Amino acid sequence: MLIRRLPLASERASEALRIAVGQTLAPNRVTVVFIEDGVFALAPLVPKAIRGPEVAKHLGALALLGQRLVADADSLARRGLQELPDGIERLPRWAVLDLLTAADVVIPY
Repeated sequence: MLIRRLPLASERASEALRIAVGQTLAPNRVTVVFIEDGVFALAPLVPKAIRGPEVAKHLGALALLGQRLVADADSLARRGLQELPDGIERLPRWAVLDLLTAADVVIPY
């Protein structure tokens, strides 16, 4: 799952994470990659303030299920995000691109 858009005033990031959780019901290994403005989904968000749905519960579920959660380090740096929730890997852009290239399926959101 590739999350690349702002989570503000939109359900896209939450919906992508909900789909990723659903994919774990089958014997699938899921990797969620946050890149570009999608990294803002990893910031502490108050759903009512951003007029969007909850994303933290889906992140927590994926982490609890042992699925891989990856943030693009370049995107984080450009947007001034330092702190990440537990269980999020910070990878350089080249490593993120390697993950995407090696994936069987990439679902962009």
